[in-house]
Amino acid sequence: MPNPSGKNQWGSKEYPPDEQLREGLLKCVRLKYTRKSKIKFLKDEFGLSIGETTLCVLEDRLEIPTVRKPRLPKDTIRNTAAGFIQKDITHGTGPHALKSMLQDEHIMIARDTLRLLMKEVAPEGFDLRRPGANRTLIPRLPLLSLGPYQEVSADGHEKLNSQALQMGDISIPIYAYRDKWSGYIIKLVAIPDSRSAAPLAHLYLDLVAECGGIPLQLTTDKGPERGWQQSIQDALRRIFAPDVDPAVFATAMAIMSVHNTVIESLWRWLGVKVGRSLKEIILQGKARHIFQPQCTYHSDLFYWIFIPLIQDSLDSFRTYWNHHRIRTQAYKHMPSGHVPADAINLPEKYDPNALNCLIRVPEDAQRHTRRLIEEEVGPRDTFFRWFSDDFKVMAEAAFISIGRPSATLENAWEVFSTMSDAIKVILG
Repeated sequence: MPNPSGKNQWGSKEYPPDEQLREGLLKCVRLKYTRKSKIKFLKDEFGLSIGETTLCVLEDRLEIPTVRKPRLPKDTIRNTAAGFIQKDITHGTGPHALKSMLQDEHIMIARDTLRLLMKEVAPEGFDLRRPGANRTLIPRLPLLSLGPYQEVSADGHEKLNSQALQMGDISIPIYAYRDKWSGYIIKLVAIPDSRSAAPLAHLYLDLVAECGGIPLQLTTDKGPERGWQQSIQDALRRIFAPDVDPAVFATAMAIMSVHNTVIESLWRWLGVKVGRSLKEIILQGKARHIFQPQCTYHSDLFYWIFIPLIQDSLDSFRTYWNHHRIRTQAYKHMPSGHVPADAINLPEKYDPNALNCLIRVPEDAQRHTRRLIEEEVGPRDTFFRWFSDDFKVMAEAAFISIGRPSATLENAWEVFSTMSDAIKVILG
């Protein structure tokens, strides 16, 4: 029978204003809701309980786009979709993602239709996106350098940080400086913080003191640690090499890690020769339940025992690297088949045209620079402490009480366990 009043057993409906209802349904389109999800959304948002039939009626009346009824001419949909495809010049977006992007703009198109359009407009994209396809690689070009210290690359290594070890707050960042021309590792150290600018300002001044000067160019990653290092490099070079035009030879460069190959390539060899073994030894303390991160003094004790041993390993690797023979590379423009320590000290032996580009910095200028840095960021020792002075006194007392055993990487955890018991006695 006819029901002109529109009332039935489900009761009367309180519909929100059409403007609010339309905006709500368009939101559902952007969120890719199914019909059931749309019905639940309307109930939660507006207190409106309806079925799928009524939903279809509302969508028709308010012109809400769907795949079956996109509310736009086919040519408009096709041209808009083709425009999206053409903007993706690297062809990294597949049909599913592109369909979602179009839906965000209330452009509804069936995925099969979109796939056919993509094959017509940019067919090469499917080959580039298929699983196993060769991705575009970073071009590998021969490195160039005028000679030793023309460019020194710096970077931090975090394969022994807290995320890698998962041993509470235990973290052992490593930082290195390497000469580009010779491959010589100038400095390789474990430091408490390799990400902040302040400690690396002091570390760079340590490097200047050890070398007696600065390189023509310092190259780093784009991290926050570059700030003071590059400022020091720029200031000292402008003072002590004023004739070198920064427009021709930059004082410092910050580049992406993937392009900082001089230093990044070193980390693989460090891992193979030393790093992985160090990590395995460190993790033994966790596996054997010797190290307890909740213990108030275990982190300090770990650093007291392990940091000197780890630094010894880094020093040994640096010595090995600088005195081993690099393999011969026929197309290399810089030395190959050489020993890095020999090449950096006798560059003319490998290239008669090589220039030693080290820029000498007088010691009084180094001391003055150090004072300026200390005024700005604080004294050097503040940034290179692994534990407090109070713990150092207690650890030395415990070490004496157990007979001053000789600690090595092989017995470090046994020493740790014995010292831990001794410190527990001292603390009462």
